[in-house]
Amino acid sequence: MQRFRDSQREKGFRIDPKKNTIRYIERDEQKCQEFIAELEALPEDTEIYYADESGFDQYYSREYGYAPRGEKVIGEVSGRHFARTSVVAAKHGDEIVAPFAFAGTMDADLFEGWLEYYFVPALKNPEKSVFILDNASCHRKYEIREIAEEYGFTVMFLPPYSPYLNPIVECP
Repeated sequence: MQRFRDSQREKGFRIDPKKNTIRYIERDEQKCQEFIAELEALPEDTEIYYADESGFDQYYSREYGYAPRGEKVIGEVSGRHFARTSVVAAKHGDEIVAPFAFAGTMDADLFEGWLEYYFVPALKNPEKSVFILDNASCHRKYEIREIAEEYGFTVMFLPPYSPYLNPIVECP
């Protein structure tokens, strides 16, 4: 590998290691383009909210370590299960809306409860609001659309395997 890098540098190419950008093989580019066109066709005064959830365990172990050349890095971890903390929120422009942290893992009932009791009250103009989320198994489309209809906002689902279309995913 080093010889390849040296030969490329001699030819004037600059080779720097870069973080890999993940792209799903299952992504359907046609559906992504249709979704983007649908977004662009929304009225200018539409308030778009992107939602997502994430979680992390309280126990953390490092996957990499340092050791003298030729020696193994031994990392000790516990075999016990540790508590998980999860967070769900929406993003509207630069604003984080209805953040909610809880112990455990997200399920459909919890997501729908958050949607109805935390997100909906945070909406300024439900009739002008579009709620966008991914196709996670805890997002039961029928139930979510019923809640949206009851409170007067619109729901759109991202195309499968396209997290890059959801700006809350990159939120620090």
